Amino acid sequence: MKKMIGYLLILVVVVAIAGYYYVFIYAKNHHRDVQSEAAITIQADSLSAAFGADEKTANAKFLNKAVEVTGTVLSVDKNQAGQTMIMLGNATAFSNVSVTMATGEIIDTKKIGTNITIKGICTGALSDVVITEGRLLH
Repeated sequence: MKKMIGYLLILVVVVAIAGYYYVFIYAKNHHRDVQSEAAITIQADSLSAAFGADEKTANAKFLNKAVEVTGTVLSVDKNQAGQTMIMLGNATAFSNVSVTMATGEIIDTKKIGTNITIKGICTGALSDVVITEGRLLH
C-alpha cells in the first residue's frame, strides 16, 4: 500500500511539473508569428461579402490564414481583456470586419474615418468577420 501511495505521489508531481511547463513556459514562448507569413490581401468589404455569400467557401479560403485587410476605420474600442478592437468596413453594411489587435498594438481614435491596412489571422465569421493578432502596417 505504501508503494502505491509513493507511485501515486510521484505521478502527481510529474503531472504538476508538466502542466506548469506547458502553461507558463511552452505556451508563452511558442506563438505564431503572423508578420513573417505571406498574407492574402483583400479589402474589408470584399472579405465580409465573401463570408456573406458563401461561408463554407470563405472558410476554406481564409480561415486560420494570415490576411492583410484594408478598410475604413469605423470604430476603435477596448475589449474586456483591455485589447484594442477596430471595426473596418462600411457604416451602412450589414457585416464588417472586427479586428482584435495584438498585445501592445494601440490605434488612436483619430484614425476613425481613415483607410488603414492591418495584418492578422482570420478566425471566421460571427455577425462580423473576425481577425485576431492584428498589427497595423505602415
